[in-house]
Amino acid sequence: MAHWIWQAMFGNGLMIGLPLTITKIHQKQTRLVLPQDGPMRCGVVRGILMTILFVLRLVARILRSLIWELDSDVPWTQVSNDMRRILILIDVLLLLSACAAPATPVSTIAPTEIPVTPTSLATVTPQITATPVPFFTVYGDKPIVSKGQPGTWDDRFTDPGAVIYYDGMFHMFRNGFRGFPAESEVGYVTSPEGFTWTKQGDDPIIETKDVPYAKIAMYASSVIWRDGCWELYFYTWDSMSYPSSSVIGRITQCIGGPALTDWLPDPEPLLKPGAAGDWDDKQVLAPHVIKMDNGYIMYYSGVGASGTQMIGMATSMNGVTWTKYNDPATTDKLFANSDPVFQPSEKGQWDSVWVHQPRVFPTSNGWLMIYRGVSDRNGANMKLGLATSTDGIHWERYVGNPIFKPSDIKGARQFWFTNAILRDDVLYLFVEGDINQTTQIYLATHEGPIPK
Repeated sequence: MAHWIWQAMFGNGLMIGLPLTITKIHQKQTRLVLPQDGPMRCGVVRGILMTILFVLRLVARILRSLIWELDSDVPWTQVSNDMRRILILIDVLLLLSACAAPATPVSTIAPTEIPVTPTSLATVTPQITATPVPFFTVYGDKPIVSKGQPGTWDDRFTDPGAVIYYDGMFHMFRNGFRGFPAESEVGYVTSPEGFTWTKQGDDPIIETKDVPYAKIAMYASSVIWRDGCWELYFYTWDSMSYPSSSVIGRITQCIGGPALTDWLPDPEPLLKPGAAGDWDDKQVLAPHVIKMDNGYIMYYSGVGASGTQMIGMATSMNGVTWTKYNDPATTDKLFANSDPVFQPSEKGQWDSVWVHQPRVFPTSNGWLMIYRGVSDRNGANMKLGLATSTDGIHWERYVGNPIFKPSDIKGARQFWFTNAILRDDVLYLFVEGDINQTTQIYLATHEGPIPK
């Protein structure tokens, strides 16, 4: 009888009961706050276990007496050895469980609240770097105005020439040519919203031969509508070398209706290069003309003997007779007769060699200019920049320059001539994009306030 009791309590049932007991002990142990240090934690656990084992030994002695009284046939050595093995096994398993277990408690109840007390371990907030937002958004991957079909006058190159918004329509007088420098013609395209364009006829409306003083080519650059007449400003290209020789002229059409025929050039250029030694003594080109209440203002590119391009300004009361801006305070020989209003930046900057092709807009907050800058003497590494002014003469560069680069046009190797319109807080940029050594016209826009 006693032997059966012993076997039932400590024999076969031990392998089932002991793991359950250890599991329960381990689960309860997770509620204890133990030292984080491993050896110290094991020492504390060992002290706890010694107390538990002392109690177990007292229980064992009671059981031993009970068993001996019930059945003296059970050998005491067997009981003593069995209990010794049991106590040692319990000691080892509990010690391994406590010392090998992770210091982090294993909770058996899912938390229902977020703790309001911060943890003792500080967390580092990651730095968030904003992705730069492009100044311009390019309209699709395709050109808005394409070059002509093979064998036509514009089958290789076309640029946006002169652009204006008038009478509910965008009007573009684009240049088309088959080489550079080479003879150029002007075609006419229109758009109701600036995105989709329609060619007005297959033939050019103006040819280089229509301008008697244009020796190689004439390129449309700016246009205004005044008193029932189109006034188209252009520049010429008069030699194959660089710096070349160029002048600025005007051609008008006053018969009304579509601007397709009857264009008449002025007999003489409106603006010529400066005297020998001046900053613009070789070329004046790429004019942008603005009609003001009290006359006209022209911004243009000027090129001197060194090949450096800078941006000048001229004014006129009637659009025919022009006076270049001259600051009498300057003493440099280059600026003896006139002065540029915008020059290249310091060495190493993206616009440190040339600044040219100005597109200028008077606004309620002052003056805004988009210009092209280059950082190499070949004029190949070019980008667009932005500048602002309170008087149209003294300019400050936008801190976010450059605002446009060739790679903004998908697949473009380069871009060349540009034009722009500011209308209803939308800046429309028309770009001659170069892909596979042919050029077509692409559109990019900027909406909203213009940053300073």
